[in-house]
Amino acid sequence: MPLKFPLHPAFALLLCLGTTAVNAATLNDRLERPSQSTALGAQTLLSDVQPVGEQQVMVGAAGHILLRDASGQVRQAQVPVDLLLTAVQFVDGQNGWAVGHDSVVLHSQDGGRSWNKQLDGRAINPLLLKAAEDVLATAEQAASAAPDDDHFANALENARFALDDAQAASESGPSRPLLGLWFRNAREGWVVGAYGIFLKTTDGGASWRAVNGLENPDRLHLNSILGLADGSLLVAGEGGRLYRSVDSGEHWQPTQQPTDASLYTLAKLSSGQVLAAGFGGTLLVSDDQGVSWAFRELPVKASLYGVRQLSSGAVVLAGQGGLLLYSTDGKAFEQWRAPSKAALLNVSETHTGQLLLVGAAGLQVLPMMPFKEHVK
Repeated sequence: MPLKFPLHPAFALLLCLGTTAVNAATLNDRLERPSQSTALGAQTLLSDVQPVGEQQVMVGAAGHILLRDASGQVRQAQVPVDLLLTAVQFVDGQNGWAVGHDSVVLHSQDGGRSWNKQLDGRAINPLLLKAAEDVLATAEQAASAAPDDDHFANALENARFALDDAQAASESGPSRPLLGLWFRNAREGWVVGAYGIFLKTTDGGASWRAVNGLENPDRLHLNSILGLADGSLLVAGEGGRLYRSVDSGEHWQPTQQPTDASLYTLAKLSSGQVLAAGFGGTLLVSDDQGVSWAFRELPVKASLYGVRQLSSGAVVLAGQGGLLLYSTDGKAFEQWRAPSKAALLNVSETHTGQLLLVGAAGLQVLPMMPFKEHVK
């Protein structure tokens, strides 16, 4: 079985909610049943937020996708699934994708107002099974040609384990969550998820293929993927794993791994620095596109789930227990906690100078100036 590292309950919720047995609905029901309209969507779990023009698009529990306009009005999008969504990204004012439980991938072509389902675990499981079979066949040939080579013997053992895992996943149905995504443009994108799920599309999500080549024999969760200005790609995951590709994901190398703490999110700053944040207040900084990493000391040990650079250049980290960490230079951070103490999973900034916080308690809105005055 894959080695598991501790997860804070709020982040574990994104991984576990919707994968356990549901009394009134099968997994297929949730994939086919549209998200229900509710006036309470902004008060339930919201896992991610992204600005799209002057509006903010938020995703969360029960297939909720909410759009908040510049005046502060919130409306609910039309979504074809009724399950937890974990991440969202738009590449322009119209085209966006969201991922979530049961390995669902959703696409919007109208700025988030409506969505269609491109992919789910029922289609992903056969892709992963075929990829595992191909890797095993290659490993068997290599081990047969060099029977005394320990490297090929280990690769063969890992390939057999991966095939067993893919077969078990196929038998259990579309139950594994996708946790992160990154699209370079409206055609080329990647999604990552639990137990090492990793897929790529080059046609805007019309078709997908499994990505192989990561050194991840224990099938640890892949939590976040990010593309950088130099064309390289980074993946962060469970147990402090960090991977880098310089050829659009065709080949991957593990980078320096300074921690065993699970990493939940990656973010790039305007300075060119890259941040990786995660369990127990872990914050890593890279000045060389993810080749090497250094620790950044923080005043707390709370787990961190979201990172946002504001228009001013300041950096805000969101995390466990309603925590926000604020820094004007990305080095020294001051802290603030939301009164509810509910976990914050990400943060965004409006054009009118407000912070939007999303998390276990839904949407919270903070005026920027009072927030700055009260961080300590």
